[in-house]
Amino acid sequence: MSDSVDIEEKPPAPPLRMNSNNRDSSALNHCSKPLPMAPEEKNKKARLRSIFPGGGDKTNKKKEKERPEISLPSDFEHTIHVGFDAVTGEFTVSIADIYPDI
Repeated sequence: MSDSVDIEEKPPAPPLRMNSNNRDSSALNHCSKPLPMAPEEKNKKARLRSIFPGGGDKTNKKKEKERPEISLPSDFEHTIHVGFDAVTGEFTVSIADIYPDI
C-alpha cells in the first residue's frame, strides 16, 4: 500500500530541451513545447537584498539583538492564593480569600 502512495507523490519528469541543431525533424516531439533558455547566473546577494529590506545593514542586526527593558509591575495586589498539593496533583484555593465576608 505504501508503494502505491510513493509512486503517486513523485512529480512528473521534466520536459526535454530541444536544441536548434537537431537535424532530424521527424524525431522531434511536436506535442511538447521546448524549454526556454537557461537564465544567466545572477548575483545571489543582490537577490537577497531585494527580498529582505536592509540586506547588508549592520545597524539593523545590532538593534534586533538588544533586549527591551521591561519594568516591574506597578500597584500590584496579591488578592488570592492558589496552592498546589503535590500528593494529589490538585490546586487549592481558599474560599476565604475570594469571599472574606463568608
